[in-house]
Amino acid sequence: MLVETSVVGSFPKFNDSLELSIKKVVNMQLDCGIDVITDGEQRGSMVSYFEQLSGLERSGESLRIIGKVGPMKGEVDEFYKIVDYKKVKAILEDLNHNDVKIKVTFTGPVTLGAICALSDAQSAEKYYDLVDMKKLYFDFSAALLPLVLRALELGALVQIDEPLLSTGSIGLGPAKEVLEDFFLKLPTSFANDERISLHICGSIKAVPGLFDVLLELPVKVLSLGFSGEKERENMDIISKKVFEDHKKKLGAGFISNIRVEDQKTIRDRFFEIKKRVGKKNIKYLHPDCGFALVSPNKVKQILENMKVVSNLVIS
Repeated sequence: MLVETSVVGSFPKFNDSLELSIKKVVNMQLDCGIDVITDGEQRGSMVSYFEQLSGLERSGESLRIIGKVGPMKGEVDEFYKIVDYKKVKAILEDLNHNDVKIKVTFTGPVTLGAICALSDAQSAEKYYDLVDMKKLYFDFSAALLPLVLRALELGALVQIDEPLLSTGSIGLGPAKEVLEDFFLKLPTSFANDERISLHICGSIKAVPGLFDVLLELPVKVLSLGFSGEKERENMDIISKKVFEDHKKKLGAGFISNIRVEDQKTIRDRFFEIKKRVGKKNIKYLHPDCGFALVSPNKVKQILENMKVVSNLVIS
């Protein structure tokens, strides 16, 4: 199986028009030989992108709940992430890079629901129980589902981001129930083609039971970090047997997303991951997390190192 390189999603914001900013992000990834690229989330934050959903209102770079959360009222193709996917696709076509895959990233229903609720709890509790937030998560799931389906229909790969799961602040029972239902509502053909992945940054080991929950979810690719101070603990929980028993593939964060590391460190980390989980069980190589808080120059250096090391270890 071919191991592909990718990024987690976000890039630093460029002080240009949206179109030019996205083009800069695309070109940087192409220059560094990335196989699966993103739009770099140039419009806003991982939360504010979803302001078109019903029941939400912009509050700085976040969103607050002002009613029952539901699907966006306009056409699905007007959703920002779908619009920007098409921009990336057009850029690739103009450059004759139709072979490059595009990934659309979605903040998952649990993380998105929790952040929106807590950004203005007084407003949110008028519509939802903030002690047991399962109903809130399910409403976010229903709102996100048509958007994810449309991205898949258009040919995109999809990554669901659930960073709050590794913080220990989210009840695993409700989270598992909601995410299981969410993934089961996506066509199995997309899941079986490994076009859908679940990304969780931070230490999975630090939250008792979390890794078991992730392994039991009906999603084929788990994207985990191994480079940061917290993320290094994830080495302790992965194994070839666990991934093969649960029919999972790994998206391996084998390079820091905030530091420019030397190539030997990156290479050694890859070989440690490979030794534990087996090369055939690795689907993607990518940084630990996104680049939103990193300078463009540093991002370029990180991706250049990733390209060099990836070419050495996956050839």
